[in-house]
Amino acid sequence: SQTAEAVEKYYGISKDDFLAQAKASNYVEEYPFLKDAVSANDSLEGYLFPKTYTFESTPSADTIIRAMLDQYKEETSDLNFDAARIDLKARYNLDLTDEQILTVASIVEKEASNQEDRGNVASVIYNRLSQGMPLQSDATLAYSLGREPTADELQTLTDDKYNTYAHDELTPTPICSPGLNALKAALRPNNTDYLYFWITKNEHVFSKTYDEHLEAINNSKDKESSQ
Repeated sequence: SQTAEAVEKYYGISKDDFLAQAKASNYVEEYPFLKDAVSANDSLEGYLFPKTYTFESTPSADTIIRAMLDQYKEETSDLNFDAARIDLKARYNLDLTDEQILTVASIVEKEASNQEDRGNVASVIYNRLSQGMPLQSDATLAYSLGREPTADELQTLTDDKYNTYAHDELTPTPICSPGLNALKAALRPNNTDYLYFWITKNEHVFSKTYDEHLEAINNSKDKESSQ
């Protein structure tokens, strides 16, 4: 939706028209990496690669989408999703599609602030999934609501599949278009036993137990966000 808003602002293509065109089924024949997206939700969420794009003339929605899909294809050409799925199955006993790995990368993109954090956040996500724990990411419900959720909403909006406090699986779609570094972290997470993290502007603390996590929060001087 944010991409659609930017397209409307700069090129006068209505947000609704862009979103109507941005269906995986419209492009899967030319971009086979979209096959999981078609069967899952038919959304291009996550595949419109984040980058600055310049067009010589006023483009159509289709032209813009193709440019972003071409960029995704180019940026990910050296990434081995097949090997990653095998590795993640061996490490976490998780059978994941490429779309689900992209979804993990999108959550990493929203939760982490540097590459070391990205690798650790990815490990937290996979560790929780492997143990049947909810991810409890505020960022996933924020995607659904279009704003930061309140503490009450995290507890009460239990029917929303993007509420990872209420559901112990990945969200139906990615929650943003992850950059290359987040994708790399999702494909090859750090090898940790972490189940919790506390990441703020000044602090980056990962914990194995809830007690350690509470201690990190209680000792924090910068209580802005947590997981």
